[in-house]
Amino acid sequence: MKKIVFFYLFLVTGFSVYSQSWTVRGEDGFTEEYTIITKEQFDRIISAQETVALAAEFHFFDAVEVNRNINNSRVIRGTRPTLNGYYYMTVRDVPEDPDVRSVVIYGNSRTGRMVIVFYSRLLPGTISLRLNRNEYVRQFNQLIRLVNGE
Repeated sequence: MKKIVFFYLFLVTGFSVYSQSWTVRGEDGFTEEYTIITKEQFDRIISAQETVALAAEFHFFDAVEVNRNINNSRVIRGTRPTLNGYYYMTVRDVPEDPDVRSVVIYGNSRTGRMVIVFYSRLLPGTISLRLNRNEYVRQFNQLIRLVNGE
């Protein structure tokens, strides 16, 4: 009986973890690994990066652009899930960029996605988390409203 329970747990956790990450290669030749995360993990990553990263950069892609990019990228490992409703993801470049600390995505299949890139140093076009905290909060809240359809 114990073997059956453990085998069942192995199948459930093994397939759910496997199906939640995939690697794609875009038309531009860049390779990225996507992983679905929970809202709690998203909030934890945001809080941690706000304290240790020096700069952040925001991007917003509407749903039409997201769907076009998905169709132009090729999955090379894993299975790309169908994203319906709200979702949270992390992205890792392969090979990794030493200046990028973390990339997180908050998206909605109907409105679009917000991408936040946290950097280990201040780069042109980024927002300093130490000097421009109000600008960071303003852009973060503005993009959250866009994704939520407000």
